[in-house]
Amino acid sequence: MRYWFVASGQLNLVQDEAQYWDWIRRPQLSYYSKGPLIAWIISLWTWVFGNTELGVRFGSILGMTGIQAALYVGVSRVWREYRLALFVLFAAATMPMLNGLGILATTDCPLIFFWTVAFFALAAATRHDPDHEVSNWPFAILGACMAVGILAKYMMLAFLAVALIYAAVLQCRGQMPERFWLRFILAGVIGSVIGLAPIVIWNMDNGWVAYKHVAKLTSGVGGSDWLPDRVGPFFEMLGAQIGLIAPWWFWFILAATPAAVRKAWVGPVGRFDAGYRRDLLTVLFFWPLWGIITFKALFSKVEANWTAAAFGTGAILAGMAFQAWWDAPKRKTRGRAVMAGVAAVLALTIFVSPLLPLPDSMNITLRLKGWADLGRKVDDVINTEFDDPSRVFAMSDNYGFTSELAFYLKGQPFTFCTWSEDRRMNQYDLWPVPGKDKLGWGAVMIRKRFIKSPVPELKKMFEYVSEPIFYSSSFKGGEGRKFTIIICKGFTGYWPRHSGKF
Repeated sequence: MRYWFVASGQLNLVQDEAQYWDWIRRPQLSYYSKGPLIAWIISLWTWVFGNTELGVRFGSILGMTGIQAALYVGVSRVWREYRLALFVLFAAATMPMLNGLGILATTDCPLIFFWTVAFFALAAATRHDPDHEVSNWPFAILGACMAVGILAKYMMLAFLAVALIYAAVLQCRGQMPERFWLRFILAGVIGSVIGLAPIVIWNMDNGWVAYKHVAKLTSGVGGSDWLPDRVGPFFEMLGAQIGLIAPWWFWFILAATPAAVRKAWVGPVGRFDAGYRRDLLTVLFFWPLWGIITFKALFSKVEANWTAAAFGTGAILAGMAFQAWWDAPKRKTRGRAVMAGVAAVLALTIFVSPLLPLPDSMNITLRLKGWADLGRKVDDVINTEFDDPSRVFAMSDNYGFTSELAFYLKGQPFTFCTWSEDRRMNQYDLWPVPGKDKLGWGAVMIRKRFIKSPVPELKKMFEYVSEPIFYSSSFKGGEGRKFTIIICKGFTGYWPRHSGKF
């Protein structure tokens, strides 16, 4: 289903996907906002399928298959709970967030995969089965997941923090296997050092911009910091989280939590208890991460996908409650079938959502529609409005628009992101910009929606700047995004530079 969805071109690339694709054309050890893993993945599959939407997204199609396999194998083989594994797999397969990440080329898909594998490696490393000594393999797998996971997203470092809490609780309960701490510390430290090495080296050469960017985001950015003003954004974030999990799975997660917390709080002392370890591990790896990030919306702007690492364990909690509900003595077969059917049908609607005739304000797929049509429109403008189309470049004051132009324009040329006061720094600010080599050239600038206000710097950059042209794009016969097109001629060689805004 995911392969069909992508291969049939149901949606154009989202802006971050196009940006990650553009990264592969300038290979580096790391990039402004993320590690290099997503660029490596896209580079591999575009080598196979070409610079197409399928090539960009094929890694995520495989990645989500890997996440589901890791959940099933982990629950069935590490925890040895074969029936529970089926319920967990069903929950994961019908969660909107996980379905979406199996389509879009994002850094969250590889992060969740390595987070999930590391989760079960930690479970195996702390098994403390009196009849079997824990081998070194779980620690080796844990270290490898830390190394590669950090290359996907810095959030992987949070795994070690939660793992440390989990191990400390087991230690206090007298349930820690022998020789655990040395092997755990070595795996965590060596894996983290290997993963961070290329990122640190790149940042040393680029003014530590990635760490300044992350520090700014985590310290709080966007909107008012007055608590009453944050109530609305908080409920918006909470609603988004429940929607991404799916309301029915969120209810199951809530239902599974009290018993799991109670068992984790009381717990056995000095004797092995597999159920206690399972519940403690799952609760610790879902609620603190998901809760802290969600409630952070009360104090600053938070993106809905920041909780992505918690969704694997969210599927486990949901699967635990779903199994208990399914096995209840009074549960009728018809009720089970209805519940499973509704969850499956609602999950499948994700794949037909681009075809639904929804208004722009309610259409979450609108931001992925119209980019290919915009590329065709800009190509037409270049060929009809300029005497020499070979001496024209495309640009925007938005990094996402810049990358979409790079992907969808004919020939996939290099594009440029010009500076403006209402945007923050991005990867394009670290790459070469037009200079004397493009004196006298023309340009086509694309802006978001319909914007009449002029761009002050354009008058310095070009001898001629047209009035804004408003363009409503289309997608498969329906409406796409709206854009403002500005025609510029006679590049002066002046290019505004960023002022260090993160």
